[in-house]
Amino acid sequence: MTLYRLLLLAFPRRVRREYGEDMVRMFEAQLRTARVTGNSRLRLWCSAAADAVFYGLAERFGAPSHRPHIDVRRRGRWRSWMDSVRLDLRYAIRLFLAQPGTTFIAVLTLALGIGANTAIFSAVDAVLLRPLPYEEPDRLVMVWEKRQAEGVLENVVSPADYLDWEKMNTVFESIAGVLTLTADLTGSGEPERLVGAGVSPAFFEVLRLKPVEGRFFRQDEIIPGRHRVVVLSNGLWQRRFGGDRSVVGRKLLLNGVPHEVVGVLPSTFEFPDPTIEVWAPLALAGGTNPPSRTLHQLTVYARLKPGVALDQARTEMDRIGGILSAEYPDSNRTHGAWVTPLDEHLREPIRAGLLLLFASVAFVLLIACVNVANLLLARAASRRREVAVRAALGAGKGRLAGQSLTESVVLGLLGGTAGLLVAYWGIELLRQLAPSDVAIVGLDRMGLDMRILAFCAVLSIGTALLFGLLPAWQLAHQDVNEALKFGSRTAGGVRRRLRVALVVSEIALASLLLAGAGLTWRSFQTLLRAESGFTMDGILTSLITLPGARYRGADKLLTTFDNIEQRLKAIPGVVAVGGTSALPLSGMDGRRGVGIEGREPTPDAPTRAHPRSVTPDYFRAIGVQVIAGRAFSSADRSGSPLAVIVNDTMARRYWPGQSAIGRRVALADSEWREVVGVVRDVRHWGLDRTVNPELYLPQAQMPSSALVFTLRTSVPPQSIAGAVREQLRAVDADLPLSRVRTMEDVAAESVAARSASMRVLAVFGALALILAAAGIYGVMAHLVAIRSNEIGVRMTLGARPADVMRLILREGVIQAAVGLAIGLTGAVLVMRSFRSLLYEVSPADPMTLAVVGVVLLTTALVACALPARRAMKVDPVSALRQ
Repeated sequence: MTLYRLLLLAFPRRVRREYGEDMVRMFEAQLRTARVTGNSRLRLWCSAAADAVFYGLAERFGAPSHRPHIDVRRRGRWRSWMDSVRLDLRYAIRLFLAQPGTTFIAVLTLALGIGANTAIFSAVDAVLLRPLPYEEPDRLVMVWEKRQAEGVLENVVSPADYLDWEKMNTVFESIAGVLTLTADLTGSGEPERLVGAGVSPAFFEVLRLKPVEGRFFRQDEIIPGRHRVVVLSNGLWQRRFGGDRSVVGRKLLLNGVPHEVVGVLPSTFEFPDPTIEVWAPLALAGGTNPPSRTLHQLTVYARLKPGVALDQARTEMDRIGGILSAEYPDSNRTHGAWVTPLDEHLREPIRAGLLLLFASVAFVLLIACVNVANLLLARAASRRREVAVRAALGAGKGRLAGQSLTESVVLGLLGGTAGLLVAYWGIELLRQLAPSDVAIVGLDRMGLDMRILAFCAVLSIGTALLFGLLPAWQLAHQDVNEALKFGSRTAGGVRRRLRVALVVSEIALASLLLAGAGLTWRSFQTLLRAESGFTMDGILTSLITLPGARYRGADKLLTTFDNIEQRLKAIPGVVAVGGTSALPLSGMDGRRGVGIEGREPTPDAPTRAHPRSVTPDYFRAIGVQVIAGRAFSSADRSGSPLAVIVNDTMARRYWPGQSAIGRRVALADSEWREVVGVVRDVRHWGLDRTVNPELYLPQAQMPSSALVFTLRTSVPPQSIAGAVREQLRAVDADLPLSRVRTMEDVAAESVAARSASMRVLAVFGALALILAAAGIYGVMAHLVAIRSNEIGVRMTLGARPADVMRLILREGVIQAAVGLAIGLTGAVLVMRSFRSLLYEVSPADPMTLAVVGVVLLTTALVACALPARRAMKVDPVSALRQ
């Protein structure tokens, strides 16, 4: 009886002292009786626990004992209320068990709606609502180069500007530059290409990090020659070295150069680029050449000093930008600095998409609520006589409504409990659908923690009140005399207009969600059909980087790459092979100022282009069309006249109305190069992004140590991946082959974010359609049932079964048409707020709206067909007798 005595702790001490032993003996007797009669002991224990909770709380939370005249009255009211709740709960459970089919449908409907909302809220909470996973994240900012004349506020920063900002600013506690790079890990197992970052030592101070092993960088390690140290990410430490603590102090071969491991980052560290696995000092000072002001490549993070506001930081950096612009007019003319909060930079690109998903799943829940409300209204119609008898015996409207709401809350909590399983699956699905190429800090924190469980509980109760209010009001305000006379077999038993209004609202919500999903899908399909400027079919790509420690000098680079290219061409099934330093849609890029002969750049019209080195056969391999002049050839080598090829955008921008062939351009601090060809525009930055001026240079005249080889094949591209690895090993066994992908995979990754949103919206749209169909069917079936007398009279007076069927179908279609008109109008207005998510598709796209209309009207017809067929088979004699 120890457990029962623990239950009695719910009662105050005075009650246990006076009645405790008697209650224990009585419960022992009940247990013995249950054992003899074979009754359920579990049910007895559940009843005892419920009694202890309700009556114990009633005793504990009565009025204070020093006011006995109020204490008795308040305690009586409290115990009466608790007793009523207990009885209502028991009655609700019995009612649900007596109608398992209806209960299961309602719980399943609510579980889908509540679970989906909980899953999406977990993503919104982790990514948008919670603070960034850094110490004092509100003081973290990013500092960009501002080019206001070009409308650019967030450009990467030159090393020289960063060093000046570091020395001159008075608003940052610490400021750090970051440069993304790659490194080949060799000498310990299979060669591997790692993504790394060069950072200034203050980087770890900015983010307030502490190493889990070893230390971080010292200030003297930014000097070339002393910077051969690295810090490992926790993931690399575990994956490659098995979490071995002795890795600190060990030398690793990165790009053929020994680097000492000095520390390991904690597993809780989240960086916007999760692919970075190794961190090295950024050696900007102390070298033979001064830091560049024309090469823009650094991302800058900073921490504001305590008490410094964002506007103060922007004013200070504007002041510094003006000083540098006056001191270095050739490189910093019209340049400034722009400060933006880190959380804004990380969250803004994904905010609209997440909020759209959250709004969509909220519509799914509203449709679920309408369905359950209709279900409860139908059940309320069958209970009219029962409730009327209760009212006639003295039950007040509040008591009747309270009982109905208690049933709704129990149903909502059951749906919420089942929804937790749906939410768990949904969170796992969201993790899989999350695009890998978009920086999403906080995604790993998604899960069913206490915040999410509390949200689910509140949502369950709120949902229960939402769908339970109408049935409760209906039962409490019905005409008792009419209910006692006619029971539930009249159309007046349930307010028909209310049921119809719920169906219309359900169709409106479903059409709004389907229109949003349809517009997103159509936008995605339009994006996939966008002209890319190159061929995606039958192309395999792979990145090969030659480490400078082992491949010194341009001649050795060129000879090795030529050897690799010839070997790749010899692979059976390979039609053409080309190499480029920046593959389209891959995120690899760089921009530089260029000189245009005969054109003087101005602050409002700078001359810039995006250069990339290519091998002679690159354009043929990837399918880029030469529209003027010629492509590169083997004659465009070192010692021959310098040549370039420009894209169509560059030709039209810098030589409008003229031929670009024969014109001359120059990169900063280099010789003039003659334009020998113009190629078709390539959408390098994304299928939905505008094209910028591009400048192609022969690899032989502008050697790059990293090339992405593109192999056009006559066989499935992935089938030759193994042969590519073998040919590379034959050249150098320590060279890793990385990013082996088809061009179609590269394009798919570039639209992964849109694809993920589209798929989730499609799931929600399909769910909304199913729920809407179920709702229409349920309402029409119930209306047919309560109108059986009317249908019998019509058929007695000569109506044919086909006429009855048309009557039911017409009513359903009219309701669907009204809801469709409201929903599609709302969809156009809502999607205007999310226009940035659409690509060359109007929110009022007639094709999408027409398809949604046809689908929903067809669904409504199908959902009405079964009740209509049932109405055709009504026996007039039986209907009139009833």
